[in-house]
Amino acid sequence: MDTAGMEHSVSWISSNSDELILRSWISSRMDIAELHRAGDDIKEMMKSEGYYSEPSKYEAELSDGNITFAYSYPIKAFEKFLGYYDRENRIAFNPSISMRTDFSFCLAACRYRKNGKTDTVVLDGYADNKYYKKAKFALDKFRSEYSINGSFDFYIKRYRRYQKAKGLSESSAVAAAVSRALISNVFGDDAAKDDIFVSRYARLVSGSGTRAAHDGISMWLSYPGMDSRDCVAFKVGKSNENLNYGVFPKYSDVATDNAHSIAVNSVFYGTWVSEKFSNVKRLISDHFDINDLLKIGENDMLRLNSILMSGGLIIQTPDSLRILKEILKFKSKNEGFYFTADTGPSIAIFSFDRSLIDEFRENVNDEYIEGSYDFKGYNNRMRDFIREAQEYFTQTPGEDEEDRL
Repeated sequence: MDTAGMEHSVSWISSNSDELILRSWISSRMDIAELHRAGDDIKEMMKSEGYYSEPSKYEAELSDGNITFAYSYPIKAFEKFLGYYDRENRIAFNPSISMRTDFSFCLAACRYRKNGKTDTVVLDGYADNKYYKKAKFALDKFRSEYSINGSFDFYIKRYRRYQKAKGLSESSAVAAAVSRALISNVFGDDAAKDDIFVSRYARLVSGSGTRAAHDGISMWLSYPGMDSRDCVAFKVGKSNENLNYGVFPKYSDVATDNAHSIAVNSVFYGTWVSEKFSNVKRLISDHFDINDLLKIGENDMLRLNSILMSGGLIIQTPDSLRILKEILKFKSKNEGFYFTADTGPSIAIFSFDRSLIDEFRENVNDEYIEGSYDFKGYNNRMRDFIREAQEYFTQTPGEDEEDRL
């Protein structure tokens, strides 16, 4: 085991006694060295099965005032993650797996300013302090890695098929879209088409964004002590278009960042994480069997909620619990019907038998968004978005907007 690498990965917390105490407490209940070995084993299995490829390298080609555009769709997780082993480098404790969904999408524009001193972020028409902080964190690390001077402006817009919801991974789409727009701006089109390379930097904005850089089914390779440059996502399967899916969008005001910190304090966290490595090894051997993924998605949703409840955080609502009760009752009489949810009360359902979904919906009158595999809807919005972004950049030619955030 590369202990030097592991020492480097935790060096960022040396000045923060609370983080150091938490890390020590977690390590006392989890075999970090064993998780590292299991992660290395998974990496080798990915190589052997042809899923893994070394991230490519690109040279920066910056042009002052250059504007680039990108899009992304969100994901729905089967093998989930909560909690970072290395928050500074956004390295999770375990690998995670998801599929792309079309419940929303995100468009992003990125402008480079050679002499700029302050990055700016406008999300859905407003200067957004939360995403500004996330962007600044990611951009500072990005600029340091490639010795880039200057600043970047982002104009971002989300397009939803619902009014308001939590747990539909909008942040993953934002992270992947802004990362691809940035990569396109700095390295050009070839780099922007490299989903693995894009996923490396989407990770710095949002962990789930790593997987949103890919279409189909993807896995984020992450584990304690790994080289942060290898902490990327890989496509492990195409979308199974025979699988019907949809979601009941529900809203809550639970902050995901809060869920991350609560999860790692749970007495059940170590067991939950260790089980994931066994699941991923089996999935690789079985070529990511979709039926296994669907079952894992169900079980992992229940475990995730148990872990958060053990820390006093309840992410479900009366509405989502009512739907979940109906789902469990329906499942007891119907095989081939699956469900899952991420860090929020929006519950997704799946089945290869369309009639099962139709039958279930007859007894549940809540708003329902039917999923599809048509990921070209962004094209209908891109022209107007490009015009809006260009108008915005023209109106804000590069003044320091820090005071507005």
